[in-house]
Amino acid sequence: MVFKLIVATGTLMGVLALIPAEVPAESPPIQSSDEGLLPSLKNPVGKPNLPPLEQDFSPPEGLSALKRIGYKIQSGDTLGSLFVRYGVSLQERKLWMQAIQKHLPLSSFRPGKAVQLYLTRASSSAQSQKGKEQLKAVEVEQNEDSILTWEKGTKGIVFSKREKPYDVELKTAGGVVETTLFEDGARIGLSSNLLSQLADLFSWEIDFDREIQKGDTFKILFEERSRKDSKNMPSLKILAAELVSTGRRYFAMYFEKEKGKGDYYDLNGRTLARAFLRFPLEFTNITSTFSHSRFHPILKVDRPHYGVDFAAKLGTAVRAVADGKILFAGWRKGGYGRMIEVEHDSDYSSRYAHLQRVAKGIHSGSPVKKGQIIGYVGSSGRSTGSHLHFEIYQNREYIDPLNFESPAEDQIEPALLKVFETRKRLFTVELAATPAS
Repeated sequence: MVFKLIVATGTLMGVLALIPAEVPAESPPIQSSDEGLLPSLKNPVGKPNLPPLEQDFSPPEGLSALKRIGYKIQSGDTLGSLFVRYGVSLQERKLWMQAIQKHLPLSSFRPGKAVQLYLTRASSSAQSQKGKEQLKAVEVEQNEDSILTWEKGTKGIVFSKREKPYDVELKTAGGVVETTLFEDGARIGLSSNLLSQLADLFSWEIDFDREIQKGDTFKILFEERSRKDSKNMPSLKILAAELVSTGRRYFAMYFEKEKGKGDYYDLNGRTLARAFLRFPLEFTNITSTFSHSRFHPILKVDRPHYGVDFAAKLGTAVRAVADGKILFAGWRKGGYGRMIEVEHDSDYSSRYAHLQRVAKGIHSGSPVKKGQIIGYVGSSGRSTGSHLHFEIYQNREYIDPLNFESPAEDQIEPALLKVFETRKRLFTVELAATPAS
């Protein structure tokens, strides 16, 4: 069962942390005296008393008092003809057109494009003459995520870009492992996206393939962001998580050191982020591990298997496990089939083999970021079925990806610890109130 809490945008500056600790017989509740932060979290879980948020497309502050005209470009229209329609002088039209095309090609104003004009009435230059309306701002919807605005002020026409507001819900969920974490997570309604996030959070702390057992419990607090009438699926992000496995408790909390730039930390403020992802794709079953001698299913002989095979459906996205540069992307002889090789630094590189195809824009020399999609699972080369063969090299030597340790990167600075502790208390209380059903 998934429980819901609805909160306003802006209260979601988060914190996420992760630490193993012995599970006490009974955990005392954590009290918080911080008023005004995440107020809805003080309500009982599953009993929200706030109405759903409505999407707000009101104009930016300063334009709300102006006359607003919405217009949809028709066949044969141009931006210039639209300005003529609403009485913009030739000199003014030139200024507006020059300012707009610096940020948006005029060819973008095709039939169906929505434009908002903001007009004001100028002061009369003569008592017998009425003031004319003057164009003060132009607003264009760039896409489902952002709006472009040009506003005329004392310094000329100024451009700005703003993100459309979201409808945001905070939700909690908890469960008990009966078969596997992924099967039981799906049973209570968690998406594969959230389950993969959960696996990524704890992947350096626990082996999901071997250590998760029946009776282990998990809880998450996550946000769901959506926009009214958007065709895109809601975006999901874990804010806090708890996993209890074989008597040990692991925590994870999200924290932003600056707006829009966050990471995952343990309860002591140590980052969970690593230079490398644990797995190159959303976690699936491991079908073959690193071995110096393995019976090859096609060649029918014993030979080394210097990598890990992940079972995955045809077309599953493959991620770069760390920042780096593409050394090779294409067909490789010798059984690899379609393959990508990435150099991460002077010490480490990685390979991704048997791909169905390489992602758009991936070629030799192109830079890649950790988590970037670089290809898609296939069965090319010497392969008995769709899967990903993954290898890591250190100083030109094969290493076992499952025994590879990537060091932590960061820790909360003393100046931010008070803010960190505030959010940690609030999120820990919320997880404690979430039943593992």
